[in-house]
Amino acid sequence: MQRPLTTGFKSSLFPLYETHSDAPEAEVFNTPMPSSIEPMGINIYCPRQRVDDYEHLICQEVTLRRTHYNRHQPVSSVWWLGSPLQQFSPEAITELCFRLSSYFSHQREDSTRGMEVTPMELNPNNLALMKGLNFNAIKINIDASVASGDRSLSNIAAALQILADYQSFNLSCVIKFSEQSHANFIDRLLNLLEASHCTHIEVSNQQGGPVSIEEQQACQNQLARINQHFADVAWRACGNNSFFAPCHSVGNLQKELKLEAGPWGYLDTRISLWLGFGVAALSLKAGNYQYNTPSNDHYVALLKRQKPPISRHFYLPSDKKTNVRIIQALLCGHAIESSNPQLSRQLSALLPGEWVTISADKIALSKEGVINLSTICNKLFAPLDQSEKT
Repeated sequence: MQRPLTTGFKSSLFPLYETHSDAPEAEVFNTPMPSSIEPMGINIYCPRQRVDDYEHLICQEVTLRRTHYNRHQPVSSVWWLGSPLQQFSPEAITELCFRLSSYFSHQREDSTRGMEVTPMELNPNNLALMKGLNFNAIKINIDASVASGDRSLSNIAAALQILADYQSFNLSCVIKFSEQSHANFIDRLLNLLEASHCTHIEVSNQQGGPVSIEEQQACQNQLARINQHFADVAWRACGNNSFFAPCHSVGNLQKELKLEAGPWGYLDTRISLWLGFGVAALSLKAGNYQYNTPSNDHYVALLKRQKPPISRHFYLPSDKKTNVRIIQALLCGHAIESSNPQLSRQLSALLPGEWVTISADKIALSKEGVINLSTICNKLFAPLDQSEKT
């Protein structure tokens, strides 16, 4: 399997986690939540294929997993992921929003309520629905994996113009690219998104299967151009593919060292509980992950038997915690603050010299190191001396 060129939790960190059928970490999720004022996040997973009565199945799962959370805990973030506007009717979205508000009654004043959409779904009816239900964030998924240099941006521009009329949504975007994405199209698309007040842009090249050396080099050159583009406009970079406008809150989290890479992007470490509901949903509690079944039919069958639709639990072995700390530091800040000479020697042996700059108290990625960060993360899966203090 070809290693992804762009970084992401699934490829850069998740392989360090382990699972067992009788994993004791399952008890972490089954332990009742104490009273807590710490914020939590909620993600609703929405498969593209329609699931009958899905909104009521989500509610049933929330009820079955009530020991996993404290219903009075403040909610900092609610995202509807995948294909919510294909999965649900407007009436179902409205009902589920109100039901979730009754289950999780304490919403923080600065909380995020967001939805993933495609450009074609950004129409006045959908935006009016979202605004009426107090959504304040939108993430647009754009497939640019096959794009000629003169491919039109008119549909995307029209959608962004409709969105601009509402002036009430924080806008982010994920762009899928490949060796068939023309540089001119990518440049025009990035400029359009920046002019439309998009504050977070992620690019993704997660190809599976074999690709030729020429195709891999073309994608790497494209990624290098994208990174240089955002450096020129002074956007912050996390990983080698996630870019944030200067006004984005990620900047403060970086300075305060309260930022970490997770399955849902770069997030505030103070949110330690993330609940995922739906098919293939992922949850996080006390550093352990819980994965729902990815099968629509199995999900429905388990809930019909009044059983939580949980498939597997994942935990981080103690001998991999050093690896995770180092990878997190490189993803979030492109550097490791360390005065440990043994760590410097280990990384010097693992990584090409042109990818890192090593000083007495810091190990920093070069521009070339950032572009090759996915490879660096893969190399850091190897055992490291557990005496390292980063």
